[in-house]
Amino acid sequence: MAPLAALGTLAAAVISSGGAAQNPGFAEPRSPGGPTTFRRLDEAQYKRSIAQIFGADIKVPGRFEPPVRDEGLLAIGSSKVIVTPSGIEQSAVRAREISAEVLSEAKRSRYVSCQLTASFDGPCASQFLDKYGRLLFRHPLSAQERSAALALSRDVTQTSGSFAKGLSAGLSSLLVSPAFIFRVEQAEPDPADKGRQRLDSWSLASRISFLLWNAPPDAELLDAAANGSLHTQAGLERQVDRLLASPKLEDGVRAFFSDMLGFDQFDGLSKDSAIFPVFNPRLRDDAKEQSLRTITYHLLTKDADYRELFTTRETFLSRSLGALYGVPVTAKAINGWMPYSFPEGSPHAGLLTFPGFLLLDPSHEGRSSPTIRGKTVREKFLCQTVPNPPANVNFRIVQDTANPQFKTARERLSAHNESPACAGCHRITDPIGLALENYDAVGTYRTHENGALIDPSGKFDGKTYSNAMELTRLLHDSPSVPSCVVQRTFEYGTGRQSVPGEGPWLEALSQRFTADGYRYKALLRRVATSPAFQAVALPAPIAPKRVALLNRQP
Repeated sequence: MAPLAALGTLAAAVISSGGAAQNPGFAEPRSPGGPTTFRRLDEAQYKRSIAQIFGADIKVPGRFEPPVRDEGLLAIGSSKVIVTPSGIEQSAVRAREISAEVLSEAKRSRYVSCQLTASFDGPCASQFLDKYGRLLFRHPLSAQERSAALALSRDVTQTSGSFAKGLSAGLSSLLVSPAFIFRVEQAEPDPADKGRQRLDSWSLASRISFLLWNAPPDAELLDAAANGSLHTQAGLERQVDRLLASPKLEDGVRAFFSDMLGFDQFDGLSKDSAIFPVFNPRLRDDAKEQSLRTITYHLLTKDADYRELFTTRETFLSRSLGALYGVPVTAKAINGWMPYSFPEGSPHAGLLTFPGFLLLDPSHEGRSSPTIRGKTVREKFLCQTVPNPPANVNFRIVQDTANPQFKTARERLSAHNESPACAGCHRITDPIGLALENYDAVGTYRTHENGALIDPSGKFDGKTYSNAMELTRLLHDSPSVPSCVVQRTFEYGTGRQSVPGEGPWLEALSQRFTADGYRYKALLRRVATSPAFQAVALPAPIAPKRVALLNRQP
Protein backbone atom coordinates (compact mmCIF):
# COMPACT_ATOMS: atom_id res chain seq x y z
CA MET A 1 0.00 0.00 0.00
CA ALA A 2 1.25 3.47 -0.81
CA PRO A 3 2.25 5.79 2.04
CA LEU A 4 -0.58 7.75 3.58
CA ALA A 5 0.24 11.14 2.15
CA ALA A 6 -0.70 14.43 3.78
CA LEU A 7 -1.99 12.76 6.95
CA GLY A 8 0.09 14.97 9.21
CA THR A 9 -1.53 18.12 7.81
CA LEU A 10 -4.99 16.60 8.16
CA ALA A 11 -4.33 15.36 11.69
CA ALA A 12 -2.85 18.68 12.76
CA ALA A 13 -6.00 20.41 11.54
CA VAL A 14 -8.14 18.00 13.52
CA ILE A 15 -6.17 18.66 16.70
CA SER A 16 -6.07 22.44 16.34
CA SER A 17 -9.81 22.55 15.77
CA GLY A 18 -10.58 20.20 18.67
CA GLY A 19 -12.19 17.88 16.12
CA ALA A 20 -13.20 14.26 15.98
CA ALA A 21 -9.74 12.77 16.59
CA GLN A 22 -9.91 14.01 20.19
CA ASN A 23 -13.42 12.72 20.73
CA PRO A 24 -13.43 9.23 22.33
CA GLY A 25 -16.75 8.57 20.61
CA PHE A 26 -15.41 9.34 17.14
CA ALA A 27 -16.68 6.61 14.79
CA GLU A 28 -13.80 5.10 12.87
CA PRO A 29 -14.38 4.16 9.23
CA ARG A 30 -15.48 0.58 8.68
CA SER A 31 -12.73 -1.70 7.46
CA PRO A 32 -13.54 -4.34 4.85
CA GLY A 33 -10.91 -6.58 6.41
CA GLY A 34 -8.41 -8.77 4.66
CA PRO A 35 -7.68 -12.46 4.30
CA THR A 36 -6.80 -14.68 7.22
CA THR A 37 -3.15 -15.73 7.39
CA PHE A 38 -1.13 -18.89 7.90
CA ARG A 39 2.18 -17.98 9.52
CA ARG A 40 5.11 -20.06 10.67
CA LEU A 41 6.51 -19.30 14.11
CA ASP A 42 9.95 -17.76 13.85
CA GLU A 43 12.82 -18.88 16.07
CA ALA A 44 12.18 -16.28 18.76
CA GLN A 45 8.44 -17.03 18.85
CA TYR A 46 9.07 -20.78 19.05
CA LYS A 47 11.54 -20.41 21.91
CA ARG A 48 9.33 -17.92 23.73
CA SER A 49 6.39 -20.31 23.40
CA ILE A 50 8.35 -23.14 25.02
CA ALA A 51 9.66 -20.86 27.78
CA GLN A 52 6.20 -19.41 28.52
CA ILE A 53 4.48 -22.81 28.58
CA PHE A 54 7.11 -25.08 30.17
CA GLY A 55 9.72 -22.76 31.70
CA ALA A 56 12.78 -20.85 30.61
CA ASP A 57 15.12 -23.71 31.55
CA ILE A 58 13.75 -26.07 28.89
CA LYS A 59 16.32 -26.28 26.10
CA VAL A 60 15.26 -25.75 22.49
CA PRO A 61 17.76 -27.59 20.26
CA GLY A 62 18.39 -27.70 16.54
CA ARG A 63 18.56 -25.31 13.62
CA PHE A 64 15.72 -23.12 12.44
CA GLU A 65 15.11 -22.41 8.79
CA PRO A 66 15.81 -18.80 7.75
CA PRO A 67 12.94 -16.31 7.65
CA VAL A 68 11.65 -14.67 4.48
CA ARG A 69 11.08 -10.93 4.14
CA ASP A 70 8.17 -9.82 1.98
CA GLU A 71 6.62 -6.38 1.47
CA GLY A 72 9.19 -5.01 3.93
CA LEU A 73 8.38 -7.32 6.86
CA LEU A 74 9.39 -10.78 8.03
CA ALA A 75 5.94 -10.95 9.65
CA ILE A 76 4.41 -10.94 6.16
CA GLY A 77 7.04 -13.28 4.73
CA SER A 78 6.31 -15.85 7.47
CA SER A 79 3.14 -16.80 5.59
CA LYS A 80 5.15 -17.54 2.43
CA VAL A 81 7.98 -19.69 3.76
CA ILE A 82 8.73 -23.12 2.33
CA VAL A 83 9.30 -25.91 4.84
CA THR A 84 12.09 -28.14 3.57
CA PRO A 85 12.60 -31.82 4.40
CA SER A 86 15.52 -30.73 6.58
CA GLY A 87 13.24 -28.31 8.41
CA ILE A 88 10.69 -31.04 9.07
CA GLU A 89 13.45 -33.28 10.39
CA GLN A 90 14.73 -30.55 12.70
CA SER A 91 11.18 -29.96 14.00
CA ALA A 92 10.84 -33.65 14.82
CA VAL A 93 14.19 -33.73 16.63
CA ARG A 94 13.23 -30.62 18.62
CA ALA A 95 9.87 -32.08 19.55
CA ARG A 96 11.38 -35.32 20.82
CA GLU A 97 14.07 -33.62 22.87
CA ILE A 98 11.77 -31.01 24.42
CA SER A 99 9.13 -33.58 25.36
CA ALA A 100 11.78 -35.93 26.80
CA GLU A 101 13.10 -33.11 29.00
CA VAL A 102 9.63 -32.06 30.15
CA LEU A 103 8.78 -35.66 31.12
CA SER A 104 12.20 -36.41 32.57
CA GLU A 105 12.31 -37.73 36.11
CA ALA A 106 13.82 -34.47 37.35
CA LYS A 107 11.10 -32.20 35.91
CA ARG A 108 7.91 -34.18 35.33
CA SER A 109 6.37 -33.28 38.68
CA ARG A 110 5.99 -29.68 37.45
CA TYR A 111 3.61 -30.75 34.70
CA VAL A 112 1.94 -34.02 35.74
CA SER A 113 0.00 -34.39 38.99
CA CYS A 114 -0.67 -38.13 38.78
CA GLN A 115 1.74 -41.00 39.46
CA LEU A 116 3.72 -42.12 36.40
CA THR A 117 3.88 -45.90 36.56
CA ALA A 118 4.23 -48.65 33.96
CA SER A 119 0.52 -48.54 33.11
CA PHE A 120 -1.38 -46.13 30.91
CA ASP A 121 -3.62 -43.75 32.87
CA GLY A 122 -6.29 -42.42 30.50
CA PRO A 123 -7.74 -39.62 32.67
CA CYS A 124 -4.25 -38.39 33.58
CA ALA A 125 -3.13 -38.44 29.94
CA SER A 126 -6.27 -36.59 28.84
CA GLN A 127 -5.78 -33.92 31.49
CA PHE A 128 -2.10 -33.45 30.57
CA LEU A 129 -2.63 -33.38 26.80
CA ASP A 130 -5.69 -31.11 27.01
CA LYS A 131 -3.88 -28.59 29.20
CA TYR A 132 -0.68 -28.34 27.19
CA GLY A 133 -2.38 -28.94 23.87
CA ARG A 134 -4.50 -25.81 24.39
CA LEU A 135 -1.44 -23.73 25.25
CA LEU A 136 0.64 -25.06 22.36
CA PHE A 137 -2.08 -24.97 19.69
CA ARG A 138 -3.48 -21.71 21.07
CA HIS A 139 -6.92 -23.28 20.97
CA PRO A 140 -8.50 -26.39 22.55
CA LEU A 141 -7.65 -29.74 21.02
CA SER A 142 -10.29 -31.03 18.64
CA ALA A 143 -11.72 -34.47 19.30
CA GLN A 144 -9.57 -35.85 16.49
CA GLU A 145 -6.39 -34.18 17.78
CA ARG A 146 -7.00 -35.43 21.32
CA SER A 147 -7.80 -38.93 20.13
CA ALA A 148 -4.64 -39.18 18.02
CA ALA A 149 -2.37 -37.93 20.83
CA LEU A 150 -4.01 -40.25 23.39
CA ALA A 151 -3.73 -43.27 21.07
CA LEU A 152 -0.03 -42.62 20.51
CA SER A 153 0.56 -42.14 24.23
CA ARG A 154 -1.28 -45.41 24.99
CA ASP A 155 0.62 -47.38 22.33
CA VAL A 156 4.04 -46.15 23.44
CA THR A 157 3.19 -46.81 27.09
CA GLN A 158 2.22 -50.40 26.32
CA THR A 159 5.26 -50.96 24.09
CA SER A 160 7.82 -49.41 26.46
CA GLY A 161 6.24 -50.25 29.79
CA SER A 162 6.57 -46.59 30.82
CA PHE A 163 3.70 -44.11 31.13
CA ALA A 164 6.27 -41.29 31.20
CA LYS A 165 7.52 -42.32 27.75
CA GLY A 166 3.95 -42.58 26.55
CA LEU A 167 3.15 -39.05 27.69
CA SER A 168 6.40 -37.86 26.16
CA ALA A 169 5.39 -39.36 22.81
CA GLY A 170 1.97 -37.72 23.02
CA LEU A 171 3.51 -34.35 23.81
CA SER A 172 6.04 -34.78 21.01
CA SER A 173 3.19 -35.30 18.53
CA LEU A 174 1.73 -31.94 19.61
CA LEU A 175 5.07 -30.16 19.29
CA VAL A 176 5.60 -31.40 15.75
CA SER A 177 2.05 -30.62 14.66
CA PRO A 178 1.42 -27.81 12.14
CA ALA A 179 -1.17 -26.52 14.62
CA PHE A 180 1.73 -25.53 16.89
CA ILE A 181 4.42 -24.64 14.35
CA PHE A 182 2.04 -22.47 12.31
CA ARG A 183 -0.42 -19.79 13.39
CA VAL A 184 -3.48 -20.81 11.41
CA GLU A 185 -6.20 -18.17 11.58
CA GLN A 186 -9.89 -19.06 11.35
CA ALA A 187 -12.82 -16.81 10.53
CA GLU A 188 -16.46 -16.94 11.63
CA PRO A 189 -19.63 -14.98 10.80
CA ASP A 190 -19.85 -11.70 12.65
CA PRO A 191 -23.03 -11.93 14.75
CA ALA A 192 -23.22 -8.17 15.05
CA ASP A 193 -23.10 -7.59 11.30
CA LYS A 194 -24.82 -10.10 9.06
CA GLY A 195 -22.92 -10.87 5.91
CA ARG A 196 -19.52 -9.97 7.38
CA GLN A 197 -16.80 -12.10 8.96
CA ARG A 198 -14.37 -11.70 11.84
CA LEU A 199 -11.56 -13.73 13.38
CA ASP A 200 -12.74 -16.39 15.79
CA SER A 201 -11.82 -15.74 19.41
CA TRP A 202 -8.79 -18.07 19.41
CA SER A 203 -7.29 -16.43 16.32
CA LEU A 204 -7.94 -12.97 17.77
CA ALA A 205 -6.21 -13.95 21.01
CA SER A 206 -3.15 -15.02 19.03
CA ARG A 207 -3.08 -11.85 16.94
CA ILE A 208 -3.22 -9.70 20.04
CA SER A 209 -0.62 -11.67 21.96
CA PHE A 210 1.93 -11.93 19.17
CA LEU A 211 1.51 -8.21 18.37
CA LEU A 212 2.03 -7.09 21.97
CA TRP A 213 4.29 -9.82 23.41
CA ASN A 214 5.66 -11.67 20.36
CA ALA A 215 4.51 -14.75 22.27
CA PRO A 216 1.46 -17.04 22.35
CA PRO A 217 -1.62 -16.21 24.41
CA ASP A 218 -1.31 -17.05 28.09
CA ALA A 219 -3.94 -19.01 30.01
CA GLU A 220 -5.93 -15.91 31.01
CA LEU A 221 -6.18 -14.65 27.44
CA LEU A 222 -7.22 -18.11 26.25
CA ASP A 223 -9.86 -18.19 28.99
CA ALA A 224 -11.24 -14.89 27.68
CA ALA A 225 -11.37 -16.43 24.21
CA ALA A 226 -13.15 -19.51 25.60
CA ASN A 227 -15.85 -17.67 27.56
CA GLY A 228 -16.63 -15.19 24.78
CA SER A 229 -15.55 -12.04 26.66
CA LEU A 230 -12.77 -11.35 24.16
CA HIS A 231 -15.43 -10.57 21.57
CA THR A 232 -16.99 -7.90 23.77
CA GLN A 233 -15.44 -4.44 23.68
CA ALA A 234 -15.06 -4.29 27.46
CA GLY A 235 -13.49 -7.74 27.63
CA LEU A 236 -11.20 -7.00 24.69
CA GLU A 237 -9.99 -3.75 26.22
CA ARG A 238 -9.45 -5.41 29.59
CA GLN A 239 -7.17 -8.06 28.08
CA VAL A 240 -5.29 -5.61 25.85
CA ASP A 241 -4.67 -3.29 28.80
CA ARG A 242 -3.41 -6.24 30.84
CA LEU A 243 -0.93 -7.21 28.12
CA LEU A 244 0.17 -3.59 27.66
CA ALA A 245 0.90 -3.33 31.41
CA SER A 246 3.11 -6.45 31.38
CA PRO A 247 6.93 -6.33 31.20
CA LYS A 248 6.55 -8.68 28.23
CA LEU A 249 5.44 -5.68 26.17
CA GLU A 250 9.12 -4.82 25.74
CA ASP A 251 9.65 -8.16 23.96
CA GLY A 252 6.86 -7.31 21.56
CA VAL A 253 8.10 -3.79 20.82
CA ARG A 254 11.65 -5.06 20.30
CA ALA A 255 10.38 -7.71 17.91
CA PHE A 256 8.38 -5.21 15.86
CA PHE A 257 11.16 -2.67 15.46
CA SER A 258 13.73 -5.38 14.78
CA ASP A 259 11.51 -6.51 11.92
CA MET A 260 10.61 -3.03 10.66
CA LEU A 261 14.24 -1.87 10.67
CA GLY A 262 15.67 -5.05 9.17
CA PHE A 263 17.82 -5.97 12.16
CA ASP A 264 17.95 -9.60 11.03
CA GLN A 265 20.72 -8.37 8.71
CA PHE A 266 23.00 -8.04 11.72
CA ASP A 267 23.44 -11.82 11.69
CA GLY A 268 26.88 -12.41 10.22
CA LEU A 269 27.41 -8.72 9.36
CA SER A 270 31.08 -7.88 8.87
CA LYS A 271 33.27 -4.90 7.97
CA ASP A 272 36.84 -4.74 6.74
CA SER A 273 38.88 -4.68 9.96
CA ALA A 274 41.91 -3.30 8.10
CA ILE A 275 39.90 -0.17 7.27
CA PHE A 276 37.76 -0.10 10.42
CA PRO A 277 39.80 -1.57 13.29
CA VAL A 278 37.14 -0.47 15.81
CA PHE A 279 34.69 -2.96 14.30
CA ASN A 280 34.32 -6.39 15.88
CA PRO A 281 31.44 -8.78 16.65
CA ARG A 282 30.92 -7.12 20.03
CA LEU A 283 30.42 -3.70 18.41
CA ARG A 284 28.06 -5.23 15.86
CA ASP A 285 25.88 -6.76 18.59
CA ASP A 286 26.05 -3.65 20.78
CA ALA A 287 25.03 -1.41 17.88
CA LYS A 288 21.81 -3.36 17.46
CA GLU A 289 21.19 -3.41 21.21
CA GLN A 290 21.80 0.33 21.55
CA SER A 291 19.06 1.09 19.04
CA LEU A 292 16.59 -1.30 20.68
CA ARG A 293 17.35 -0.01 24.17
CA THR A 294 16.87 3.55 23.00
CA ILE A 295 13.59 2.69 21.25
CA THR A 296 12.09 0.84 24.22
CA TYR A 297 13.29 3.44 26.74
CA HIS A 298 11.83 6.26 24.68
CA LEU A 299 8.54 4.61 23.70
CA LEU A 300 7.81 2.52 26.80
CA THR A 301 9.68 3.90 29.81
CA LYS A 302 9.16 7.55 28.86
CA ASP A 303 6.02 6.97 26.77
CA ALA A 304 7.29 9.79 24.56
CA ASP A 305 6.59 11.10 21.06
CA TYR A 306 7.59 8.49 18.45
CA ARG A 307 8.98 11.18 16.12
CA GLU A 308 11.58 12.19 18.72
CA LEU A 309 13.44 8.94 18.02
CA PHE A 310 14.91 10.89 15.10
CA THR A 311 16.24 13.70 17.28
CA THR A 312 16.74 12.35 20.80
CA ARG A 313 20.15 12.74 22.42
CA GLU A 314 19.35 10.19 25.12
CA THR A 315 20.75 6.71 24.58
CA PHE A 316 22.87 3.98 26.19
CA LEU A 317 26.56 3.15 25.81
CA SER A 318 28.64 0.02 26.23
CA ARG A 319 32.40 -0.22 26.28
CA SER A 320 32.62 -0.89 22.53
CA LEU A 321 30.32 2.04 21.72
CA GLY A 322 32.30 4.31 24.03
CA ALA A 323 35.38 3.49 21.95
CA LEU A 324 33.49 4.24 18.74
CA TYR A 325 32.24 7.61 20.00
CA GLY A 326 35.41 8.49 21.89
CA VAL A 327 33.41 8.76 25.13
CA PRO A 328 34.82 7.46 28.45
CA VAL A 329 32.45 4.95 30.02
CA THR A 330 31.82 4.14 33.66
CA ALA A 331 32.52 0.81 35.33
CA LYS A 332 28.83 -0.04 34.79
CA ALA A 333 29.37 -0.07 31.02
CA ILE A 334 32.52 -2.22 31.03
CA ASN A 335 30.42 -5.38 30.86
CA GLY A 336 27.00 -3.77 30.57
CA TRP A 337 25.32 -0.49 29.72
CA MET A 338 25.13 3.04 31.04
CA PRO A 339 22.65 5.82 30.16
CA TYR A 340 24.20 8.68 28.22
CA SER A 341 23.05 11.95 26.67
CA PHE A 342 25.01 13.47 23.81
CA PRO A 343 25.66 17.15 24.50
CA GLU A 344 24.08 19.93 22.48
CA GLY A 345 26.14 20.55 19.37
CA SER A 346 27.17 16.89 19.11
CA PRO A 347 26.66 15.36 15.64
CA HIS A 348 25.04 12.34 17.30
CA ALA A 349 21.29 12.53 17.89
CA GLY A 350 18.56 10.13 16.84
CA LEU A 351 18.47 6.67 15.29
CA LEU A 352 19.96 7.71 11.94
CA THR A 353 23.23 8.71 13.63
CA PHE A 354 23.55 5.46 15.60
CA PRO A 355 25.78 2.66 14.32
CA GLY A 356 22.72 0.42 14.45
CA PHE A 357 21.56 2.27 11.34
CA LEU A 358 24.85 3.41 9.84
CA LEU A 359 26.73 0.11 9.69
CA LEU A 360 23.74 -2.03 8.68
CA ASP A 361 24.82 -2.55 5.07
CA PRO A 362 25.71 -6.21 4.41
CA SER A 363 26.78 -5.49 0.82
CA HIS A 364 29.69 -3.12 1.57
CA GLU A 365 32.45 -4.07 3.97
CA GLY A 366 34.91 -1.30 3.15
CA ARG A 367 32.88 1.86 2.55
CA SER A 368 29.61 3.61 3.23
CA SER A 369 26.85 3.72 0.63
CA PRO A 370 24.73 6.89 0.51
CA THR A 371 22.39 5.17 -1.93
CA ILE A 372 21.67 2.26 0.39
CA ARG A 373 21.31 4.55 3.41
CA GLY A 374 18.88 6.76 1.52
CA LYS A 375 16.97 3.74 0.24
CA THR A 376 16.74 2.39 3.78
CA VAL A 377 15.29 5.65 5.12
CA ARG A 378 12.76 5.81 2.30
CA GLU A 379 11.62 2.20 2.74
CA LYS A 380 11.89 1.67 6.50
CA PHE A 381 10.77 5.02 7.87
CA LEU A 382 8.64 6.48 5.06
CA CYS A 383 7.09 3.29 3.60
CA GLN A 384 8.16 4.30 0.11
CA THR A 385 9.26 1.71 -2.46
CA VAL A 386 12.60 2.27 -4.19
CA PRO A 387 13.14 0.08 -7.28
CA ASN A 388 16.19 -2.13 -7.52
CA PRO A 389 18.90 -0.97 -9.95
CA PRO A 390 18.57 -2.14 -13.55
CA ALA A 391 20.67 -5.09 -14.70
CA ASN A 392 24.24 -4.61 -15.87
CA VAL A 393 24.77 -1.24 -14.17
CA ASN A 394 28.44 -0.29 -14.07
CA PHE A 395 29.30 0.63 -10.46
CA ARG A 396 33.01 1.05 -11.15
CA ILE A 397 33.14 4.81 -10.47
CA VAL A 398 31.14 4.55 -7.24
CA GLN A 399 33.24 1.70 -5.91
CA ASP A 400 36.61 3.28 -6.71
CA THR A 401 37.19 5.22 -3.48
CA ALA A 402 40.87 5.77 -4.37
CA ASN A 403 40.17 7.69 -7.56
CA PRO A 404 41.86 11.12 -7.11
CA GLN A 405 39.33 12.72 -9.50
CA PHE A 406 36.37 11.76 -7.32
CA LYS A 407 37.45 11.88 -3.69
CA THR A 408 34.07 12.02 -1.97
CA ALA A 409 30.97 9.89 -2.36
CA ARG A 410 29.07 12.92 -3.67
CA GLU A 411 31.58 13.36 -6.49
CA ARG A 412 31.56 9.66 -7.37
CA LEU A 413 27.77 9.50 -7.39
CA SER A 414 27.52 12.63 -9.52
CA ALA A 415 29.71 10.97 -12.16
CA HIS A 416 27.82 7.69 -11.87
CA ASN A 417 24.39 9.33 -12.17
CA GLU A 418 25.10 10.71 -15.62
CA SER A 419 23.28 7.58 -16.85
CA PRO A 420 19.54 8.32 -17.28
CA ALA A 421 18.75 4.75 -16.22
CA CYS A 422 20.29 5.45 -12.81
CA ALA A 423 19.39 9.07 -12.17
CA GLY A 424 15.70 8.57 -11.33
CA CYS A 425 16.19 6.35 -8.30
CA HIS A 426 19.36 8.08 -7.13
CA ARG A 427 17.48 11.37 -7.10
CA ILE A 428 15.27 10.14 -4.24
CA THR A 429 17.86 8.12 -2.32
CA ASP A 430 21.18 9.94 -2.58
CA PRO A 431 20.33 13.32 -1.01
CA ILE A 432 19.32 11.55 2.22
CA GLY A 433 22.33 9.23 2.17
CA LEU A 434 24.78 12.03 1.38
CA ALA A 435 23.54 13.94 4.42
CA LEU A 436 24.87 11.00 6.46
CA GLU A 437 28.29 10.86 4.80
CA ASN A 438 29.86 12.53 7.83
CA TYR A 439 29.55 9.05 9.38
CA ASP A 440 31.71 6.30 7.95
CA ALA A 441 30.65 2.71 7.35
CA VAL A 442 30.69 1.83 11.07
CA GLY A 443 29.29 5.13 12.36
CA THR A 444 32.44 7.04 13.30
CA TYR A 445 32.06 10.77 12.72
CA ARG A 446 34.30 12.40 10.11
CA THR A 447 34.49 15.74 8.30
CA HIS A 448 36.66 14.70 5.33
CA GLU A 449 36.97 11.80 2.93
CA ASN A 450 40.29 11.27 1.16
CA GLY A 451 41.34 14.73 2.35
CA ALA A 452 38.32 16.44 0.75
CA LEU A 453 35.64 18.21 2.78
CA ILE A 454 32.34 16.31 2.89
CA ASP A 455 29.27 18.26 1.80
CA PRO A 456 26.20 16.87 3.69
CA SER A 457 23.69 19.43 2.40
CA GLY A 458 20.61 18.61 0.39
CA LYS A 459 16.86 18.89 0.06
CA PHE A 460 14.04 16.77 1.52
CA ASP A 461 10.35 17.30 0.69
CA GLY A 462 11.20 20.63 -0.89
CA LYS A 463 13.10 21.91 2.17
CA THR A 464 16.85 22.41 2.28
CA TYR A 465 19.19 21.22 5.03
CA SER A 466 22.89 21.72 5.58
CA ASN A 467 23.73 18.65 7.66
CA ALA A 468 22.37 15.43 9.19
CA MET A 469 20.98 17.18 12.26
CA GLU A 470 18.80 19.40 10.10
CA LEU A 471 17.69 16.43 8.01
CA THR A 472 16.61 14.48 11.10
CA ARG A 473 14.54 17.48 12.21
CA LEU A 474 12.80 17.49 8.81
CA LEU A 475 12.10 13.78 9.17
CA HIS A 476 10.73 14.42 12.67
CA ASP A 477 8.28 16.90 11.15
CA SER A 478 7.37 14.83 8.07
CA PRO A 479 3.77 13.50 8.10
CA SER A 480 4.99 10.39 6.29
CA VAL A 481 7.04 9.23 9.29
CA PRO A 482 4.15 8.64 11.73
CA SER A 483 1.81 7.37 9.02
CA CYS A 484 4.45 4.80 8.05
CA VAL A 485 4.80 3.36 11.56
CA VAL A 486 1.00 3.19 11.78
CA GLN A 487 0.83 1.23 8.54
CA ARG A 488 3.74 -1.06 9.47
CA THR A 489 2.32 -1.80 12.93
CA PHE A 490 -1.02 -2.85 11.47
CA GLU A 491 0.63 -4.98 8.78
CA TYR A 492 2.94 -6.59 11.30
CA GLY A 493 0.00 -7.48 13.55
CA THR A 494 -2.17 -8.88 10.76
CA GLY A 495 0.71 -10.59 8.95
CA ARG A 496 -0.26 -9.22 5.58
CA GLN A 497 0.01 -6.11 3.45
CA SER A 498 -2.83 -3.68 4.00
CA VAL A 499 -5.45 -3.73 1.26
CA PRO A 500 -6.73 -0.61 -0.55
CA GLY A 501 -10.11 -0.71 1.20
CA GLU A 502 -8.36 -0.30 4.56
CA GLY A 503 -6.94 3.07 3.54
CA PRO A 504 -9.67 5.22 5.17
CA TRP A 505 -9.34 3.30 8.43
CA LEU A 506 -5.53 3.68 8.40
CA GLU A 507 -5.96 7.40 7.76
CA ALA A 508 -8.27 7.66 10.76
CA LEU A 509 -5.81 5.65 12.84
CA SER A 510 -3.03 8.06 11.87
CA GLN A 511 -5.20 10.97 12.95
CA ARG A 512 -5.70 9.32 16.32
CA PHE A 513 -1.98 8.64 16.60
CA THR A 514 -1.41 12.36 16.12
CA ALA A 515 -4.09 13.23 18.69
CA ASP A 516 -2.46 10.83 21.14
CA GLY A 517 0.80 12.76 20.92
CA TYR A 518 2.42 10.08 18.73
CA ARG A 519 2.67 7.73 21.72
CA TYR A 520 3.38 4.23 20.53
CA LYS A 521 1.65 2.40 23.39
CA ALA A 522 -1.54 4.30 22.58
CA LEU A 523 -1.17 3.25 18.95
CA LEU A 524 -0.79 -0.41 19.92
CA ARG A 525 -3.93 -0.17 22.05
CA ARG A 526 -5.94 1.39 19.25
CA VAL A 527 -4.82 -1.28 16.77
CA ALA A 528 -5.44 -4.22 19.09
CA THR A 529 -8.90 -3.05 20.24
CA SER A 530 -10.16 -1.94 16.85
CA PRO A 531 -12.82 -3.88 14.90
CA ALA A 532 -10.50 -3.52 11.89
CA PHE A 533 -7.89 -5.73 13.57
CA GLN A 534 -10.30 -8.66 13.60
CA ALA A 535 -12.27 -7.98 10.41
CA VAL A 536 -11.97 -10.65 7.71
CA ALA A 537 -12.84 -10.08 4.08
CA LEU A 538 -15.33 -12.43 2.49
CA PRO A 539 -13.86 -14.54 -0.32
CA ALA A 540 -14.31 -12.96 -3.72
CA PRO A 541 -17.31 -14.40 -5.59
CA ILE A 542 -16.53 -16.74 -8.46
CA ALA A 543 -17.16 -15.19 -11.85
CA PRO A 544 -20.29 -16.51 -13.66
CA LYS A 545 -18.27 -18.06 -16.48
CA ARG A 546 -16.12 -19.88 -13.96
CA VAL A 547 -19.24 -21.17 -12.16
CA ALA A 548 -20.55 -22.52 -15.45
CA LEU A 549 -17.28 -24.32 -16.08
CA LEU A 550 -17.31 -25.84 -12.59
CA ASN A 551 -20.89 -27.02 -13.02
CA ARG A 552 -20.35 -28.50 -16.48
CA GLN A 553 -20.69 -32.26 -16.53
CA PRO A 554 -17.66 -34.23 -17.78
